[in-house]
Parts: sequence; C-alpha cells; structure tokens
Amino acid sequence: MDSMTVPSLSPSTGCQLSVDEMKLLAKLEEQNRLLETDSKSLYPMNGVLQSPTSPKPFSFEDDIWGNVIKEWDDWRKRKVGQIKVLIRRGIPAHLRPTLWQLLCDAQNVAVQQKYSDLLNCSSPSETLILRDLTRILPQHQLFHNKVATCQKPLFNVLKAYSILDREIGYCQGSVFIVGLLLTQMAEEEAFYIFVRLMKDFRMRDLYRSNMVELGCCIHQFEAMIKDELPELHSHFQTQGFHTSMFSSSWFLNILLSSLPFTAAIRIFDIFMCEGLEIVFRVGLALLHMKQAELIKLDVEGMMNCLENLESWASDPDGIIEAAYQIKYNPSRMKQLRQEYASIKTKKLEEQEELNGLSSENKHLKQRLALLEKRCSEKLVSQLKKELEKTRLNTVRSQSALKEMQANILQMEESRAASNEDSVMYLQTELISHRLQEAEALTELRVLKQHIKDLEEKWQRQQVNCGGQQRVSSAQNELQVELLSTRLKETLTQAALKESRHRLMKLQTENNIYSNQLKQIEAHINSQQDHLQELTSQNQDLCSQLQQSRRQFSTVQYKRKEKQDKEGANLSIIAVLQKQITELQIQIQSLSKHTTSFSQPTPKPSTSTSLKHNDT
Repeated sequence: MDSMTVPSLSPSTGCQLSVDEMKLLAKLEEQNRLLETDSKSLYPMNGVLQSPTSPKPFSFEDDIWGNVIKEWDDWRKRKVGQIKVLIRRGIPAHLRPTLWQLLCDAQNVAVQQKYSDLLNCSSPSETLILRDLTRILPQHQLFHNKVATCQKPLFNVLKAYSILDREIGYCQGSVFIVGLLLTQMAEEEAFYIFVRLMKDFRMRDLYRSNMVELGCCIHQFEAMIKDELPELHSHFQTQGFHTSMFSSSWFLNILLSSLPFTAAIRIFDIFMCEGLEIVFRVGLALLHMKQAELIKLDVEGMMNCLENLESWASDPDGIIEAAYQIKYNPSRMKQLRQEYASIKTKKLEEQEELNGLSSENKHLKQRLALLEKRCSEKLVSQLKKELEKTRLNTVRSQSALKEMQANILQMEESRAASNEDSVMYLQTELISHRLQEAEALTELRVLKQHIKDLEEKWQRQQVNCGGQQRVSSAQNELQVELLSTRLKETLTQAALKESRHRLMKLQTENNIYSNQLKQIEAHINSQQDHLQELTSQNQDLCSQLQQSRRQFSTVQYKRKEKQDKEGANLSIIAVLQKQITELQIQIQSLSKHTTSFSQPTPKPSTSTSLKHNDT
C-alpha cells in the first residue's frame, strides 16, 4: 500500500519477545515444519481448491498466530517488527488466506462495481487472456494437475480487473499472482486482494505500458549486482547479457514463474508484508548462489540456469536466510531511483528533440520533394526549349553549309571556265600580235635595206651618168621610188606602233585578269575557311544535341522512377488507410459493448501502521 511502508528489519533485529512468546514461536516453527511435509495442508478451509483430506486447522487461541489475528490492530500498530519476524519464519498454510487479507486490508477495498457485475460485462482482453491461459497453465508447476479447476476462476478474476481498470487492462505477469491467490481462497476474495496489490503494492505502476517503474526496478537491481557482485556484473557486460533479460519477469510476477511453489509462496508471504524489497533481496541471493556457475556460461546457458530453479524446492528457509544476508540500503535505492528519473527525463528530452527533428526532417523532405518536382518540371521544359533551339540552329547551319558549298562549287566552275577562255584568248591575241610585229619589223628592215640600196644606186648613177637629162630622169625615178619606199616605211612604222599599243593593252588586260584570278583564289580560300568553321560549329551543335538528348533521357528516367516511388507510396498509404478504417470500425464496435470506468476516491485504509519498505 502507498501508506503501508515499513522500515526493513532483519531476522535478528526487532522488538524483544517475552518468554511465553518465544515458547509459542518455537512451538509454531515445529508445527510449520510438520505442515510443510504435508502438501495437502497448503489449501485453505474456504478456498476453492481446498483438499477434502486437509488436517484440522490449529486453534487460533492456542498459538501466537491466533493471538496475532485476534489482536491484529494492536499488533500492526505496536509489534510490526515481530510480525515481520513471524512472517519470515513462515505463515501456517491454513491461516495464510486470513493473514493475506489482513496484510493488504482487503476488507476495505472500494470499487465502483461489484465483482459479480464486472463478470457480466465484456472485456477487450478476453481473447488474449484465454490464449495466455491455454499456453501457460499446462506448462507451469504452479498449476500442475489444477488446469481444469483453475482456468475458469483465473479467467474471471483477470477479466474482471481488466474491466475495472481499463488503463492497465490485462498483463501476462498477473496470471501467476492471481493463480497463486486462487490456490488459497475463492475467486472473489482473490479479486479484492489483487485489486489492493495493484493499487497499493506498486504492481499497477509495474504493469503500465510505458514501463517506467519496471525500468527503475531493473536499474536499481543492476546497480545492486554491480555493487555486491562486481565479477558477475563484469561477466554480464562481456557477454552482452542485460539484467532485464531475466529480472523483468521476477518483478512482474514476484518470482512466481521462476521459483518452485514451496519457495514462491513463502516469498509471496513476505511480499505481502514488506513489498518489493524481498524481490531485490531474493534475486540478488539467487545470483550470489549461482555466481560460480553463471560465470562459466554464455548467454543461452545463463538464461537456462536462471529459469530452472527447481533445486531450491526443498529449502525455502535457505533462500530467505540468504536473502536477508544481502545488504539493502534504502538511501542507496532512493538515490538510484532519482538517478533513473534523471536519466529517463534526459532520454525523454532527447526523444522529444528527436521527434521534433524527425518532424522537421519530414517537413523538409516534403518541401525538397516539392522543389525537386518543380525544378524537374522546369528543367524538362527548359531542356525541351534548348533542344528545339539547338535543332533549329542545326537545321539552319546545315542549310547554310549546303548553300555555301553550292556557291563555292559554282564559283569554282565559273572561274575555271572564264579563266580558261580569257587566258586562251589573250595568249592567242598576244601571239598573233607578236607575229604581226615580227613581220612588220622584217618588212621594215627589208624596206630600209631597199632604201639603202637605192641611195647607193643613186650615188653611182650620179657618178657614172654624164648627161643631164639622163641624170634628171633617173633621179626622178629614184626620188619617186625613194618617196614611195619612205611612205611604206612610214606606214609600216605606224602599223608597228599600233601593234605595240595593242600589245601593251593586251599585257595590261592580262595583268588585270591575273589580279582578278588571285582575288578569286583568295575569296575561295576564305570561303573554304568559313566552310571549315561552319563544319566545326555543326559538329559542336551535334554534340550539344546529343548531350541534351542524354540529359533529357536522364531527367525522364528520374521522373519515371519518382512516379513509380510515388505510386508505391500511394499504394502503401491506401493500405494503411484501409487498416486504420478497419481498426476504427473495430474500436467503435468494441466501444458499443463496453462501459466507461471512473475510479472512485478510495476510503482511508484502517491498516495504516503496517507499512512496506518500498523505495
């Protein structure tokens, strides 16, 4: 209980007992040893599993336990230490149901609905409870030979609590606790004790879905192992064997699933009085006893060793004695709880920060996807425009290239034809004029020679002729011939000058045509250079066109991949939405069959002085 925590007392400590009480304790121990030898005595007079051959219970007025029960209010206020000593030594089996109810104050449990009313309701955990009962009951020694008688009451109690406390509902570890309660009492009494255990013995916190309390217990237990058994703790660390792998079930079902029945019920007696402290003590004692064996094993071997604890079935007193030799420091446990709380707070802050970063990352991814989509569309359109532009430029360049090649070919043909005709004509004219000049020169030399001959003849005539008349007539003839010859010479010289003038004109034309020919050749060379330049530009444009096509194909491939991913994501979203719709329909159908539960304010417990030493 929250208000029922007591300071820890070892068996050697506590209040001093009187001589009569010591005699009664000795007598009680003897009777308990006799009872432990008879397995049938474990069942109570009023329990559903009561054996018809159970021995007659001891008289409450003849032993100290009878005095404890009769004067419970006095004992729980003034003799808490003695109650602890008595419970650690063992509770008589036929008194166990009564003592358990007194220890947890089950008579004053306040619930909103009666147990019978809860059984008439339906629970969403019914299928899960039946599945666990079918799997656990036949395999565990706690329910050996009692499956038929245990299953129905056990199902009823677990179902009733799952309806009563819908926040916690059903937890698998509660099967063993309720099962143990049903071996000692009727199911309704077991239900109310279980309600008190859940509410006031930290069990409800252990069963929460966030597992904060369970994590705190495991953190404390691991620190105790590190302090008390450093060598074993080092072996655990080396093997990667975390304490939670075996200790979580110890806390969730108070060691009931691991220890034999005779030892488990004794541990549970102490738990009802002192709380979870006994789980820490017994757990550490078990590890201390098994330390030498565990250090030699691997992970699988250690799990098997810690799950099979049947060797302690005959010595529950040895386990309890070893447990109370363990050092248990409440201050240290409180410090470890604060340490775990700070660690958990830090983890929660980190988790919140991580969630914030994850949401921000998700938002950024969405924005990035949107931007990539926009950029890809823009890039595709831009590439399309560039591709069209490049194609147009290529077509224009090719047409210009073809036109230039045709012009060059035509110019070469026309140049060849015109040059050949002009050169041939000039050469023919030049040769003919040179022949004419040569003929004129030859004729001029002949005329000059003829004139010279006439002059000589004229001189000879003057010398040889004697008569005047004869001289005169011959002179006249010679003069006439000389004049005609000179006239011919003059005409020949004029023709020669004309021929030379024509020759000079032809040479000038030849030079002009030569210059024009050179200019045409230079123009052809420049056109060829331009042609080469256009060819290189055409090659560059072709390479750019190929590169643009490759880029366009790459963008199209990426866009197709993105569309495929978006299609897959849309299909996954559709499946998830369908599942969500189905779950919502199931929740609505379940909500129609369930009623809301509101926890009432519990009445103050009358057993406030008996407190449990829980940290």
